[in-house]
Amino acid sequence: MISTPRDWSLRTRLLVIAALASLTTLLAGGAAMYWAAQREDARLLDSRLEDLARTVLSFAEHEITEILGEGRTELMHTETAATLGSRYRYQIWTRHGNMLLHSYKASPSVPMMPLRHLGFGTVAIDGDDFRVFAMEGNGGEMVIQVGECLDERESAIGIVSLYFIGFLLLPFGIVFAITWWLLRRSLRSIDASAAQLSRRSPIDLTPVVAENPPVELKPMISSINALFERINKTLSLERGFTAVAAHELRTPLAGLRAHAQIAATARSPEELAESLAAVMVGVDRAAHLLDQLLDLARMESVASDADRLRQSVDIAKVYESVVGDLGSLASRRGLRIESDFMEERIVAMELGMLLLLRNLLGNAIRYTPTGGRVNVSTRREGAAITLTVDDSGPGIPLESRERVFERFDRLGAIGDEGVGLGMSIVQSVVVAHQAMIRLLESPLGGLRVQVHFPLNRV
Repeated sequence: MISTPRDWSLRTRLLVIAALASLTTLLAGGAAMYWAAQREDARLLDSRLEDLARTVLSFAEHEITEILGEGRTELMHTETAATLGSRYRYQIWTRHGNMLLHSYKASPSVPMMPLRHLGFGTVAIDGDDFRVFAMEGNGGEMVIQVGECLDERESAIGIVSLYFIGFLLLPFGIVFAITWWLLRRSLRSIDASAAQLSRRSPIDLTPVVAENPPVELKPMISSINALFERINKTLSLERGFTAVAAHELRTPLAGLRAHAQIAATARSPEELAESLAAVMVGVDRAAHLLDQLLDLARMESVASDADRLRQSVDIAKVYESVVGDLGSLASRRGLRIESDFMEERIVAMELGMLLLLRNLLGNAIRYTPTGGRVNVSTRREGAAITLTVDDSGPGIPLESRERVFERFDRLGAIGDEGVGLGMSIVQSVVVAHQAMIRLLESPLGGLRVQVHFPLNRV
């Protein structure tokens, strides 16, 4: 079972991307600021703990010095629960380990840290973690230890952290709202373009107009408008082609009907034979027109795959096939057809080369007077291989050579020779191969057609 991809919204995806980017940035910045704030808070609290130790020591040092001077060694209990509360504890010891003074709940017999340890440390006291600072006083005769309960310290930091996180959510909400609003405004031109296209009829190929589109959308709009222009041009050509083809087919069919009516009412065998011969000529002309139309359609249908279909084509072999089809016509006219293939292979589409030679030789044979000459040759010229077809016919005036490639334009020719599509087919082959065609004066006195094929190798 083949699963079809789900529809997705560009607006939603961009909004999610912007939201994730903003949230990631805010979280990363917030985490960095939170970490820095915690370190700074810890430093400040440690500094406050150190200041508290110095303050307590300064207040108690004078009294303790007098006591020691009198030789008294009894413990001093001067602090109560109302002094520092449960958050702080302190002890003052002699350097020999005798207790001099302690706070409420501080142990009267066990130091918070070993007395030889000075500075900061973290210890467990009565099941709680304490941050302790120790320093000497009175010239090294005393040691004061001040401790702060870490649970109390972290609860204060946690309250600040909640405020911090709350204020992080506020800018995220603002950024999200602004991003959503900007995306709506930025993608408004896409919605307007889609609305224009959805309201159009199948034949409305006017350019899409977007009001102040973003730079990224301009290439798409330009490409769509260029596509509409190409489609419009193609449809115009096809409408003209269809109209002209219908007109051209109507003429031989009308002639066929007229000759068939004459044959049906013929009064003599000679008149019947003449009418039937005219019917056969009309059938041949209609068949030739249909063949030309089919050839043109075939060439245009494969033109987009020209690069893939190219191969090394034996031009002499294609020439023999074409002469085999047109040889009887050339013999009836008494024409001499010559060839000189200095380059026997051309990298091209085999169908394209067949149609090219058939139409160039066909035109040369049809328009060259009886007893004339037609010459086909190839040679290498720099980075190209040139195919040349010369004839001794009347040629084409210089001012009319551009018109020869227009469909059904026979340059005012009268009679049954050609239908005006041969050179259009030739031009389609030239365009498909990215070649170049030139119409010149021929040394034989008529027209010279040169097609320059780029020198590619398969």
